[in-house]
Order: sequence, then structure tokens, then C-alpha cells
Amino acid sequence: MKKILIFSDTHGYTDPCLKAIDDAGHVDAIIHAGDCTEDAEDLEAIYPRIPVYYVKGNNDFFSSAPAHMTVIIDGIKIFITHGHEQRVKYESSYSTLRACAAKAEADLIIFGHTHIPYTSYDGGVTTLNPGSVRFTRTYAIAEIEKGELKTKIVDI
Repeated sequence: MKKILIFSDTHGYTDPCLKAIDDAGHVDAIIHAGDCTEDAEDLEAIYPRIPVYYVKGNNDFFSSAPAHMTVIIDGIKIFITHGHEQRVKYESSYSTLRACAAKAEADLIIFGHTHIPYTSYDGGVTTLNPGSVRFTRTYAIAEIEKGELKTKIVDI
């Protein structure tokens, strides 16, 4: 089984991330959906054996991180973005976000920006916002086993 911890909108508040990583036991990857790429870089430095995938958010003005990326973990194609460019605060159906992810043929869409935890399953695609580590005090865990994806939102 592959275990992925998913954070977003940490805004300089990484202590809960460190605790979540330590409490999780084995972690195969960390995903940070923007708004403080410096926090993702810190996690990368603290846990050099765990791959950390991150994108820049609307507050990451000077970051060289990409605005979005697609990674494949254990056969699951994951589209990662912060969501501000896909207008996630203004489209309740997330149609722009879903269209971008469809081009990437994603199985899992990860976004942030709204600070609101969200999970939906539609047509074999999971859409997930882990919420904000700082503001809603939530993150997410994705587990992949034998090609099956399970996700859950975790309260800090």
C-alpha cells in the first residue's frame, strides 16, 4: 500500500504537518497544493527520503514551483494545482478545474485555495481539497492499494 499525505494552504504553519508525517508511520509521498511553497521546501529538507510534490499558490509570488503538475504514484495519475487559476472560489461545479484535469487524464484531482475540505467521486475521478492546515486545521490522506484509491480528510 502507498500512503500519501496531502496538505494545502499552510501559510507558514507546518507543525501539524510534521506531527501528521511522524504519526503516519510510513509515508510514500507528500503533496502540497500551494500557499507557502517555502513550507513544502522545508518538509522536503526535513524528510529527504520522502518525495514532496508541490505547486505554487496565489500567495507564492516569488516561487519557481509550477502552477500545476501531474504525477503518477503506483499507477494513479494525480493532477495537482492550487486552484486559483481554475477559479475554484467562483465555480461551485469546479468545471474549469475538472476540464484541466481531464486533459491530464487524472484519476485524482488535488487543489487548495478555498481552505474548505472537499471530496467528490465522479466518473472514476476523485476530486479532493484537503482544506487548510492553518485555517480549517485539516489535511488529507490518500492510500493506493492494488490500483484502488481511498481518500479521507483528517482533522488536526
